[in-house]
Amino acid sequence: MVKLEIELSDIDYDQLMNTFLPKMKEKLGENSPLSSLLGGGLAGSLLSMTGNSTKDKLAAEVINMNADKLGQKMEEMAAKNGIPGKVRSVRAIAVPDNKAFK
Repeated sequence: MVKLEIELSDIDYDQLMNTFLPKMKEKLGENSPLSSLLGGGLAGSLLSMTGNSTKDKLAAEVINMNADKLGQKMEEMAAKNGIPGKVRSVRAIAVPDNKAFK
């Protein structure tokens, strides 16, 4: 088994919010009080005012929500490049810049 570490930087937080918030609204359903907040832009405005550490946590959550899809795409890419294998798991955590591996 090989453990692969990837650092993701220069995240487009605006695009992340534009992708993430409608999905959250859809999951909550139209009758949820939170759904109206997400649809009205309040959540996006509040998130845009938060620090990068909070936004990084959101990005990690989005990655984790899509872990299965990401794993499948990684397997496809690896196989196309002559490295067939199975991705056992994909997990993202937000870390401060000074804690990133070098």
